[in-house]
Amino acid sequence: MKSGILDSFIAGVREKGLGVHEAVVRHNGEVVASHQFIEPQGRVQLFSASKSWTAIATGIAVGEGLFGIKDRMVDLLEGEIPFELPDGFDRLTVWHLLTMSTGHSECPVFKMQAKEREKLVSSGAAPQAPGSGRNFSDKWFEAFMTEPLSFDPDSGHWAYNNGATYVLARIIEKATGMNMRDYLMPRIFDPLEIADPVWDCDPQGHALGAIGLHLTTEELSRGGQLLLNMGKWNGKQLVPEEFVRQMTSKQVENENENTDENAGAGYGYQTWMCARPGAYRMDGMFSQLSIGVPDCNAVIALTSHEEKNGPEIIKLVFSEIVPELQ
Repeated sequence: MKSGILDSFIAGVREKGLGVHEAVVRHNGEVVASHQFIEPQGRVQLFSASKSWTAIATGIAVGEGLFGIKDRMVDLLEGEIPFELPDGFDRLTVWHLLTMSTGHSECPVFKMQAKEREKLVSSGAAPQAPGSGRNFSDKWFEAFMTEPLSFDPDSGHWAYNNGATYVLARIIEKATGMNMRDYLMPRIFDPLEIADPVWDCDPQGHALGAIGLHLTTEELSRGGQLLLNMGKWNGKQLVPEEFVRQMTSKQVENENENTDENAGAGYGYQTWMCARPGAYRMDGMFSQLSIGVPDCNAVIALTSHEEKNGPEIIKLVFSEIVPELQ
């Protein structure tokens, strides 16, 4: 371990009162620094950082010839869509799902969840909407498949979309005939020595894809290292190199997000671009992060519970950790 790499970052986290729980820094392929801000928690829910692992599974399936990036969603899920699809859905491809450029104006899952929670509040079943304690995953598929498109799928309009990632997981499961987590065990989790990970499922047993993977901070950093290695691990190509290249580079603009410099810097395949050129990240709610910085050959992974100032954590990484690695 190298001393001092995290000193300024630790001081900044404490000064700003940020809810970082653990940080792990990898440089030139090795863990060179780590710090626990609280008692060790073991594996934590990665929330939307799970999405990048769903993209990895997609890349492997594409590499195995099970389907293609430009294949249509309706063809890949033939026989599994018992809903009348809105106009334009017959044009949606795996690429549209990967890039969240389906043409929706907002996340269909978020929209459905808000309505369902309001029903619980109105019925007296829950004192307040966020306290309902449910994500209504039994309704995710219908929510996505029945929400009309507001934009042409080929317009490049980006909107955050949990439903798109969930549908990717469904496509992978249909193509492989197994749960996505089980599909990834020999292909990714075993080679990365991530033993028996949990990935939450809907009531029908489908991996949620958009959320639900539970890993430690150090295990999360291994995923970031896999991407930094362009899909290689211990000399073996686990994910097609060209897919990882596309995954970690801007595919669509997401300036409409525009809450800060790192939120609107572009979107790859289930992966966010950062304001620093070439940098990208897995990113989950409350700041579960694995940030790749190729020009420093570095990965910085963090698990946190920060409800208000998540962007500040990312800024601190680039202002206080990255300079120590240059």
